[in-house]
Amino acid sequence: IDAGLPTGWEVRHSNSKNLPYFFNAASKESRWEPPEGTDVEQLKSYMAQNTKKPEGKIRAAHLLVKHSGSRRPSSWREQDITRSKDEAIRILKGHQSRISSGDISLGDLAQSESDCSSARKNGDLSVHVGFDDLWRY
Repeated sequence: IDAGLPTGWEVRHSNSKNLPYFFNAASKESRWEPPEGTDVEQLKSYMAQNTKKPEGKIRAAHLLVKHSGSRRPSSWREQDITRSKDEAIRILKGHQSRISSGDISLGDLAQSESDCSSARKNGDLSVHVGFDDLWRY
């Protein structure tokens, strides 16, 4: 099946990040986001058929909102986080409401609102977890 990528581009897999990426052999360019001109629906279909997922596991992602009592109360978004734990919980509940309503996806919201560096990867933690693993995260 065609991946829907522009001519010269191919999907490759990063062993260090355990994520797919896009590579153009002619220009030697590599990138995490699909190149301009990609047929996104065709790429989704290709990835669904060609991506191996560990049996019984799902990919973990999150959106982190730190507070002043966090182990390290700073992030890429704020040098000095001063909000209270109650305020952080209120913010998270607002995010949960927006995600549950379908207003926005977790990944899109994590990109702009998460205090974790995983925000640049839509909150993706680069791990697969099963039900028995969830207590660790």
